[in-house]
Amino acid sequence: MPLSRDLREKTGMLHNRAETLLGLPSGIMGWADYVDWLRHFLALYDPIERRIVAFGGWSGLASFDPDPGHSRRLIQDLHALGIDTDRIPRAPAEYCPPLTNFARALGARYVLEGSALGGRVILHHLKKRIGDEIGNATAFFGGPSHGTATHWRAFQAALDRFGAAHPDKRADVLAGAAATFTALLEWFTPFVAARRV
Repeated sequence: MPLSRDLREKTGMLHNRAETLLGLPSGIMGWADYVDWLRHFLALYDPIERRIVAFGGWSGLASFDPDPGHSRRLIQDLHALGIDTDRIPRAPAEYCPPLTNFARALGARYVLEGSALGGRVILHHLKKRIGDEIGNATAFFGGPSHGTATHWRAFQAALDRFGAAHPDKRADVLAGAAATFTALLEWFTPFVAARRV
């Protein structure tokens, strides 16, 4: 079975839980909500992406950029909204998935890349609702400039090549993905709960 399909099947329940918890875009009703969500995403994504890029195996995945770029786009949006991102506390280490090797980092990246797929749908709704308030600060939900679907297909192909070349690392990729979904759930659960009070 291709590694990308194995990941989808084995982490599907965690993916559904995360999607239900976040409930986007319904939780964003204005500028302040939008900023809060971007800040919270950055606080978790930045330390995770720093761990991901620390591994050197990305050069083996054809021309795939070692930098996922999600944090960079979050910072770009927050700066456009007048927010000093250096003053945003990052998630403590205990909230970040334990990425002890490249295969686990690849699993973590699967979660981050996959989460970007629905971003453009979310952005479409947000533009209708609060487009005037957020202006051009749409890089995070808008995804990579060369197209989210194209980017995702390229990443899936890279995953499958890695899985075929390193069958002994498959369990680590799956573990990295599961740990990242769990980190996302643990980080966002209190945030979402506080917003519902």
